[in-house]
Amino acid sequence: MTSETRTVNGPEGAWRLLVPSGWATLSTDPGLRNGQIKRLLDRQFEGTARDELIQVRIEADRRLKADLARAAENGVTQLHALMEPIAGLPVSATLLVAQLYIGSDREVAKDLRRLLGDATGVLEVDELVLAGVPATRRRRRVLEPLGEEPGSPEMWHTHIDYMVQISLDDLLVLSFVTSTDPLADELTFVFDSIAATLHQGDGDLQWQPSVYPPSEAD
Repeated sequence: MTSETRTVNGPEGAWRLLVPSGWATLSTDPGLRNGQIKRLLDRQFEGTARDELIQVRIEADRRLKADLARAAENGVTQLHALMEPIAGLPVSATLLVAQLYIGSDREVAKDLRRLLGDATGVLEVDELVLAGVPATRRRRRVLEPLGEEPGSPEMWHTHIDYMVQISLDDLLVLSFVTSTDPLADELTFVFDSIAATLHQGDGDLQWQPSVYPPSEAD
């Protein structure tokens, strides 16, 4: 599997991740995101019969729209989604990256809860060193609705969250989530492998899209 270097928001000497090929960058802009989701799903489901896996596509559409809306509400401009199928099947997996200012403990807890959700279904919490700085990793599995609208079906979601203290005043948050429950362990390995590549380097502070520009109109 090939990789490409992308930069994330950070101080001078940008923080970088190595992301495997097959991930798409989506804008959270309400005027752009629905068209980008359609193109992403068209590519994911290319070659399948019209009625084949239709429910899977509907679920993926709901999940991406909900994730992008949540990201936009938190001031995040882009979301990164796994585009390539695994074992011939489309997969729901996303990565959100955000930088949070460390204020009071109450403010940090509130910001993290808004960004990552409530601390329900926690399976693992680990303190570690990532890229030479302190970090916390949390894994949880929780039954969540696929969309924001009332009556959305619920599915099991696995969340892998990293909170990395990149300075005295800032946290870098990496939030991975998948609703493809049968492959949750395999995707957790992928998520952890991506997080392990975090490092500081030179360059600008912009993510480089892997499939199409985030500003591309429908």
